[in-house]
Amino acid sequence: MKRLNADSQPISRQKIGIAEYAVVTDETVLLTSGLGSCLGIVLHDPHEMVSGLIHVMLPSISQARDSTPAKFVDTGVPLLIEEMVKVGARATRLQAWIVGGSEMIQFTASDGSIGSRNIEMARQLVEEYGLQLVGSDVGGNHGRSIAFDPSTAELTIRTADDTKQTI
Repeated sequence: MKRLNADSQPISRQKIGIAEYAVVTDETVLLTSGLGSCLGIVLHDPHEMVSGLIHVMLPSISQARDSTPAKFVDTGVPLLIEEMVKVGARATRLQAWIVGGSEMIQFTASDGSIGSRNIEMARQLVEEYGLQLVGSDVGGNHGRSIAFDPSTAELTIRTADDTKQTI
């Protein structure tokens, strides 16, 4: 899918699905949808114009039988950082945005909902890796879709009730 910028030049868009990630070194807009308890985590090096988006489902790989790194916050964030560094990003310059982590299903668990545990793990890794948290829209009980535009370093969030905000 392409859109036109002010100069009538096509701008690419790349859709990232659940347990997937993408890294771009141009102005390709990164998109993901279906963020309920899942998180969309965006990282961006504004100096090198390297951007990445990962759509993670669960807080920790230790809690699952599956070993797909992009499915989990604790393995997905380091993977995204590593892939971005490979194409020129500097980890110390990375800016971060975290979106999602809703409580879509009401239930009581002693260690919290999946959404709240995802948020906690993401915040822990942002701190651990020394990332600059630029913005977040987390929690609640509504789904979200996001679009990150590397050319402006803006993240647009649409909610299931059709509200829109940019951070």
